Amino acid sequence: MVEKESQIQATESHGLNRSLSNRQIQMLAIGGVIGVGLFYGSTTAVKLAGPGVLITFILCGVLAAIVMRALGEMTVENPVAGSFSHYAGDLLGVRMGFLTAGMWWFYWIATVMSELAAIGSLVQYWFPTFPAWIPGLIGLILFTLSNMLAVRIFGEVEYWFAVLKIFAIVVFMIFGGLIILTGVFNDGYAVGLTNLWVNGGFLPHGWPGVFATISLIVQVYSGIETLGVEAGESHDPAQTMRKAFRSVTIRISFFYIGSILIALSAFSWTYILESNVSPYVLMFTKIGIPVAAGLVNLIIILSALSSCNTGVYGGSRMLYGMACKGLYSPKFTKLNRNQVPHIAVWMTAAMISIGVVITYLAPENVYVWITSASAFASLWTWGTILVSELVFRHRANKEKKILQFGMPLWPVLPIIGLLMLVIAFLAIATSPLTRISVFGGIGWLVILLVYYQIKVKHRINANDWNGIQYKKEDLDAS
Repeated sequence: MVEKESQIQATESHGLNRSLSNRQIQMLAIGGVIGVGLFYGSTTAVKLAGPGVLITFILCGVLAAIVMRALGEMTVENPVAGSFSHYAGDLLGVRMGFLTAGMWWFYWIATVMSELAAIGSLVQYWFPTFPAWIPGLIGLILFTLSNMLAVRIFGEVEYWFAVLKIFAIVVFMIFGGLIILTGVFNDGYAVGLTNLWVNGGFLPHGWPGVFATISLIVQVYSGIETLGVEAGESHDPAQTMRKAFRSVTIRISFFYIGSILIALSAFSWTYILESNVSPYVLMFTKIGIPVAAGLVNLIIILSALSSCNTGVYGGSRMLYGMACKGLYSPKFTKLNRNQVPHIAVWMTAAMISIGVVITYLAPENVYVWITSASAFASLWTWGTILVSELVFRHRANKEKKILQFGMPLWPVLPIIGLLMLVIAFLAIATSPLTRISVFGGIGWLVILLVYYQIKVKHRINANDWNGIQYKKEDLDAS
């Protein structure tokens, strides 16, 4: 009994190996966000808004930046594995911490499911009759094993995955810039920025078209908050996380906004739709690479694998952090010889495997279904981060505490962020493409609430996040 209590206390305080370097942490966050959505899914948004989709990319980038600055303020002061769920529990009550952890775990489960479904469809580019569920299953096995390695090795694998994706984006932007400014690869004709307003104008479908794309683009930025979860395994977290929060949001926004700006300038938005392929395929074809489509297809597959890898990492660490608080089963606190919470990894992978089954049963519709299901959970997480920061900063100001990484223009920026989230929720709830996410997300929220009321509430003090303790039967069961 004493041994188990000591193990759990050690796990909560010192169990995870703080060996992730600054470069690995930044690339983990970037790798988790840059997935199929940027390379493959942006065409749908262009169809809805034309060049006006740039406005959505910029606004959602601003929203992501506000959320990350709020999370950064709290993370630098208190770098823990549970991250924003821990802050929600401490600042908003145990129930909110529990719900936020569960919603974010659900977000990554759904996101990784959708990425695996996309991998199956992408492999069919080369092998049209190959079953779509098999590549997803192989990918699930590979990145589950990757997550069982020492976190330093896992971080290195993910680092090079992210480097490859960034390299592809940078090459795209360089050659796109040459087409726009010099006419190279375009018969000497420099197109400039005219494609942004010809063919129906900058807003061919008006502001309703821009509004309709919010439900898609906000999901492109989702997952960037994984950076906060990595704090539990970062080397010198106070210094490392401050640098990471400063740079990651800027880099993500630059890659997203820059690449879509170049795509819409180098090619007419109507031409992108008529071609019915990714702008990346169009670019590499334009510069004369004979295997352009296949090359981009491979890059997208690797991007999806990278995002999945980060998703299993983030989901398992959230289970671990909440189990250390006594909210989830103490089994999830167990570490393998590499100091990895292996049972939390296996549980996360097992839930993701349901997506492989869905892909087997409904391969044509699975990507849209599962991608949509993650949107509500993402907005919940971002909203919780902003509300937590408002309470956190109010307490700090009341105690006259000097913060190491305080948010500027407080409380204006977090309030603006919350208003933008309300608009994003309305867009998701009214869009036929993502309306299902509201029902799916609320359904999961109800399940979490019922579980909390039945299994958790009776054994904790709902107002004392730091006072949660395991009961004897919980420890014995582990």
